[in-house]
Order: sequence, then C-alpha cells, then structure tokens
Amino acid sequence: MNRKASQLVFGTIFFIVLTGVSVNQYESVMGFINTPISKVRMENQWQQVSEEEVGIALLEFMGTGFFNFDVRSAKQKLELMPWVEFVSVKRIWPDTLSLELQEEVAIARWGDSAYLNQTGEVIKPMTAAVNQSLPTLKGPTGSQIEVMRQYQKLNQLLSPEGLRLTELDYSKRGSWELTLNDTIHVSAGKVDVFENISRLVTFITTRAEIDLADIASVDLRYSNGFAVKTVEQELSGVAVR
Repeated sequence: MNRKASQLVFGTIFFIVLTGVSVNQYESVMGFINTPISKVRMENQWQQVSEEEVGIALLEFMGTGFFNFDVRSAKQKLELMPWVEFVSVKRIWPDTLSLELQEEVAIARWGDSAYLNQTGEVIKPMTAAVNQSLPTLKGPTGSQIEVMRQYQKLNQLLSPEGLRLTELDYSKRGSWELTLNDTIHVSAGKVDVFENISRLVTFITTRAEIDLADIASVDLRYSNGFAVKTVEQELSGVAVR
C-alpha cells in the first residue's frame, strides 16, 4: 500500500472512531475507498509478451477491492508466463494496477521450435520477430542446460578468433557435433571436446594459408591429429603435435 492510500485509510478510520458513525455508514465509507481494481497501467514496452496475454492472466484478479487485491499471487501468475523473467506489481489508488515486466532474452534456438535463455531454460516458440542469426542447439530431452553450458564455453574459445558457432548438436550417445561459420561441420567426439576444439583453433589461427571457405568438415576424433575434408570432397589426414 502506498503512503497516500495508507493516510487515507487511517484517516478514515480515525474519523469513524471520532464521530461514532454506524456500521452501515462504516461499510459505505470503506466500500468507497476500497475501490475495485479495474485498470492496468503498463510502465514499459514489451516485445514478446502481448497485452492480451497479460489481460487473460490477470482476469481472475480484476474487480477485487484495492485493499483486498492479492499482489503476490498476481505477480506469481504473471511470472509463470512464457517470456516473462520478472514482474513488478504495484497498486495505485483508487483503482489501478501498475506493471513493469522484464522479458527473457533468447540466446539460442532449441531444436526446431523452441528457444533457450542464458541459463538453458526453454522458452516457447516466438510470437514476435527475433534475431534470425541465433545459433541452433540440439540435444535429447532434458539436456538443454548442459548443451547451453557447452555452447557458452566453446563460444568463448571460438568467438575471439572470428569463428562463429552456428550450431551445436549433442547426440543421445553423448557425442558433440558443431557447425562453424554456417558451413564447416566438426565432429568433436564424446570426451575432451574443449581440448579437441582448441587444437582445431590453434591449427586454423597459426596457418595463414588456410582458407576456411575451402573446408567442408573436420573430424577431431583422433588422438594424434584430425581429418579435414575440403569442399572438393578430398579427404586428407593432418597431424597436429
């Protein structure tokens, strides 16, 4: 309850006690100041969440008296909505609800129809335009947090070298497959994935003659090197020591 509303309530009660009004008069006065919440004020702009969705979520709370309105329950209901990370809910006397909503940020696509935030939580399919250059992550059901962590770790290694991790696929058998710069397919294996990718990055960044556009795929599942397949489909073994 804000300060203005508090002063009004206590002032009214003091007046009632002082003047000795009847019960009916008391109920009439309280009915006046306990005005039903009937308006919602949006304090910021939203991209993924629509006003209609918010209205539906709040429908069961609207019409409740100002002092009876359950702010905590309304907040919890709104924060269960897809794309909603945090909501500030405040009452403004006599009849308004103030909402400030912070939306989730999509870091990557998850499979063909969902998205992930930075902690690996799944977000429902988009209802509004988003950055179409988001990387695509894939994995078995329930593996999204592990896949997101792996993506963030590998991206920190690749990005400074100008390499974009555009797709990361974690198979049911536990192996990792990557796509770099939209075109280069990389088989990283099941173990020592970060170390394997580090070897590839070192190889690429220390050889000026390498043109990434010529590389079709790389197989890192070798203990003493890796295999590179060119766009011309020529397979050659490259030892890295």
